[in-house]
Amino acid sequence: MSKSHVLELLAVVHHIFQDATYNYPTLAGEFVKDEIRLRRLVESRGINALCVDLVRAGKHLDRCLAGGEYKLSGLPATQRVSKRVVIPKFLRGLYLLVFDETGRLKEEPDIEAIIFLRQILFVAKKVELPCPVVNISNEVREFYDVDLSLPEPECFWNESTPTLEDAATFAPEFRRDSLYISRVKERGDASLRRILSTLLRNLDTVSRLLTITLGPYQPNEWRFRHGPGAISERTGPTNKFCWSNWSDRLENVYPIADYGFHNLSSWAARCDQMNISSSEPMSRLIAVPKTVVKPRLIAAEPSEHQWCQQNLWHYFSNRTAHSWISNFIRFRDQSWNQELCVRGSEDGSLATVDLSAASDRVTCHIVGNFFRVNPRLLLSLQSTRTRFMKQALNRNVPGEFPLRKFSTMGSACTFPVQSLLFLGIALACVATQRGWKRVTRKRLKTLKGQVAVFGDDIVIPEDSRGLLFEALEILHFKVNCDKSFWTGRFRESCGVDAFRGVNVTPAFWRAPNSGKPEATASTIEVHNNFYSKFLLCTASYLATTMRGDSIPRVRMASGFLGLKSFQRPIRPAFTRWNKGLQKAEALVTTLNVTIPKLPIEDDSALFQYFTEAPHPSILWKGGVAQRPLIRKKKRWVSIESLDSES
Repeated sequence: MSKSHVLELLAVVHHIFQDATYNYPTLAGEFVKDEIRLRRLVESRGINALCVDLVRAGKHLDRCLAGGEYKLSGLPATQRVSKRVVIPKFLRGLYLLVFDETGRLKEEPDIEAIIFLRQILFVAKKVELPCPVVNISNEVREFYDVDLSLPEPECFWNESTPTLEDAATFAPEFRRDSLYISRVKERGDASLRRILSTLLRNLDTVSRLLTITLGPYQPNEWRFRHGPGAISERTGPTNKFCWSNWSDRLENVYPIADYGFHNLSSWAARCDQMNISSSEPMSRLIAVPKTVVKPRLIAAEPSEHQWCQQNLWHYFSNRTAHSWISNFIRFRDQSWNQELCVRGSEDGSLATVDLSAASDRVTCHIVGNFFRVNPRLLLSLQSTRTRFMKQALNRNVPGEFPLRKFSTMGSACTFPVQSLLFLGIALACVATQRGWKRVTRKRLKTLKGQVAVFGDDIVIPEDSRGLLFEALEILHFKVNCDKSFWTGRFRESCGVDAFRGVNVTPAFWRAPNSGKPEATASTIEVHNNFYSKFLLCTASYLATTMRGDSIPRVRMASGFLGLKSFQRPIRPAFTRWNKGLQKAEALVTTLNVTIPKLPIEDDSALFQYFTEAPHPSILWKGGVAQRPLIRKKKRWVSIESLDSES
């Protein structure tokens, strides 16, 4: 598998160099030498030369762009030209269009050269290859160590049947919280301690304003459903509408008779038969692909927790979207962060901040402080929180252990809760930095266009960035300085990289086209990404890897699956005139996706119907969904649909 990846990657990089040659014909000889250097590096380092070494060199380039000077790093593929010239020998033609020989960033650096530099260095950043077992094991060890470093949850989070009074009284205000006050006192500078004390007071006000804006939470007003991910009880397809467990903690807020069945008759008939247990369920730690270097660790939640977490997710997303909070957070839209990222790169007024293992550092303590003015909501977050985890990825880590963090990746509550937390912290930092005597909703609204949050991606005014770093450290978070930018004119947020107001985000190659339907769909997407960035030689090469298929060319804005084109698409080879429909048609390859379902024998199929609530015009079919089947199929489609814009 690695050999095919290397050969295909080298071919892709070769065509990127061809695209670069069309832009810089005088550098053609340099690019030939660069290809030879790269092939030698691959011979000695293997596929890691493309997936690891080049990516690290690219990240170093980003830091140099932000710092205004190219500095020596000692990384592979960055050997300097000479004692006098500090820039790398590899790609030196492009580097010299951006930096001078001493490494200083030019007053007017060539933006196109930056785009090609980053494209070559990052092309293999997201290659789909399995992560080494040792890396997975190390990531699990770090996950466990981070959790142990957090403060233990208060008794409230461990109670089986807490009351509203318990939820309303257990959490102090930020400014009176002994844990945070003690961490503030550890700061050496007296003036900084005063500022941080003011920050905690402002954070208390901001959290109250945000929580009040969300309004009261009543489970019956919001939608219950299952998430698309795996569940902890078992692997493989399973009937999620048939409960095997419903703990006392969950029953305390979400009675199973009301929220676990479509009617009381079904509950009465099936409750005893199902042997429902009231024991504490566990989440299951699993590793999913992220990069060649490290996996992404997520937790498969218990199905009943997942069911109720989705109800909370619906509440958070709906209330946020229909309030002033949407000026700063849009749970289903990253474009706001991306726009501010580009703006920040243009004038340097905004900083982009990324956190390290953000979701793994959200403590129960801060969640309790933040949402304390809404006891019912806090009680619901307590009941849907999975307290224990099991794992089988690292033998040196306990197979089962209690969690100190509030939740993990995999819980539907993690993303909205952490987004609101980081928004509150960011707003409080700006208010403190600017010396607001009084923090009000009206004044917070004036920060629209200056603050934005999406998960752990934060955009904040540059003058408040230092205070934000201090605040995050006090609250047990850790800033990822490698992906946070506040100097110079380079910024990165939510998948967009920008330099001086120009989007310089590269396209990524993922895997060779094996001819399978999934690989074909991926190759089409990769082709379109390269084409949209006007890397036409590379896109044309990727199109040749699908010669066996009649993939149509379509307009850029067309919703039809095909190879995007700025020009009027060329008619496919096989066409006909459909007399019945009175229109021209073409024979093309399409991808047909079907989701087979195993039938459900009991009345949980009716529960599934009411939950999914299909439109009356849809021929709905219940059952346990299996893995999607993707098949290639040649069919006649309207030529007009290929040429039209959706």
